[in-house]
This record gives sequence, structure tokens and C-alpha cells, in this order.
Amino acid sequence: MVLNLSDGLPCKASFQSVPNNNKNLGWLTMNATDPATPSLTPEKGPDARDRILSAALSLFAMRGFEGVSTTQIAKVAGITQPLIHYHFKNKEALWKATVTRLFGRFNEEFASAIGEIPRNDKKRYLMEVIRHYVAFSAKYPEFGQFVMREGAQESDRLHWLVNDWMTPLLGQFKEVFQEGVQEGWLKDMPFPQLMLLITATASQFFSLAPLMRALYQVDPETPEQVLVHSDAVVAVISAAIVNAPEATHEPALMAG
Repeated sequence: MVLNLSDGLPCKASFQSVPNNNKNLGWLTMNATDPATPSLTPEKGPDARDRILSAALSLFAMRGFEGVSTTQIAKVAGITQPLIHYHFKNKEALWKATVTRLFGRFNEEFASAIGEIPRNDKKRYLMEVIRHYVAFSAKYPEFGQFVMREGAQESDRLHWLVNDWMTPLLGQFKEVFQEGVQEGWLKDMPFPQLMLLITATASQFFSLAPLMRALYQVDPETPEQVLVHSDAVVAVISAAIVNAPEATHEPALMAG
């Protein structure tokens, strides 16, 4: 998959490596001593665009699309509000560019990580995929926050998110699950319920980090807690979906 973040247009996701194809590069350094030479202000350079996307990521994840204004994003980014429209057509284009960068990074790094897992042992492969999903949910807690907020109400944004990102991301996992059911080592449970069980269990611990700190006095952002949570998720999911080997019964001894 190739990401083009320059126009904020939707890009499809898959479990493939995502090369960097940001066309908003190549800014020229102008001669500031020459009054006839136009100069690019820092606000209009690529750094401003990155600051806008970073601010938008935090605000959209916390408050949702409707709860955020471009004025608020500009304030957090440390730029003037009109510069958002210099870089993005409107708030929806900014939202899509934010999702594209977040989900693109998640997809690229996740695909690279699971691509190194041997597939000869399918049970281990599936559990390691889940373990990596937990790790990347910790690294990108906004991933789960976006899904929760957009998934709670019907919208064109939700359909775009599902069609261009979420459905492709589920593809490889669904293939392994179906193989496991056919081969008998996975329980035949409804796929939607299975995925909700896995994704919610994996991501909520990190998406609700303030609650975890206040309620349980643990910090989900520490490496120790990421490891503890990944172990717990794998143990729970494995017990829930993996069929136990058939017990072997020794022949009963006849009473003398």
C-alpha cells in the first residue's frame, strides 16, 4: 500500500509494507538576503503540517470529530487557524489525513513485525499476532480511541474508516481463524464477537490509561505493564478460542 498524505485522500490498507510517499517534501531554502526572492515561512513548511496532524490526532482521539474545531487544533499546534486551510481543504480532509497517518503507521509496523513470525506453528502464530497487536495498541493508543468514537455512531466517516482501513486490516487474521476452525484447533465462534473480544481486550487498557492510573494505580505506558497486559490478553484469548487437545484415557483396571 502506498500512502499519499499530501491531499488527505483515503488510501486503502492491507498487511503490506507501506512505503513513505509523502509528496509534501522538497521544500527549497530561499535566499533571505534577496528581496526579490520569495521565502517560505516556517508556518507554511512541512513542520507546520506535522504539528497540525499531531495536534489533530490528540484532539480527535480525545473528543471525536464533532467535538473539535480547527481553531482548537490551530491553538494546540501553535499556528494560525487559516494555515490549516492552507494545508487541508477542510476539517474532514484533515481528519482523514490524521487517520491515514495513524492507521498507516500502525499497519506498516504491525505488518513488518508479524511478517517475521514463523507460520509453521499456526497456534503460536495466532497468539504472537495477538501479542503484537497489544504492543502496537500500547504504542498507538489513539488507534483504539478513534475506533471507539467513530464506531459509536453512523456516519460517512465510519464507512470510510471501515472500508479503507479496518476491513483490510482484519483480512489476514480472518484467514488464520478460518483455517484453525477447519482444522479443529480453534472453536467455531462468531467472528464479529471474536474480534470485539480481542480488540477491546487488547486496546482498552491503553485507551483508558487515565482511568487505569486513577483506579488501579498502574501506568499502562510502562514497558512492564505492556508486557503484563500482553501476557494476560494472550492467556485469556487462548483459553477462550483454542480447543483443548482431546484427553487420552487409560483403560480401566479390572478389580481383582
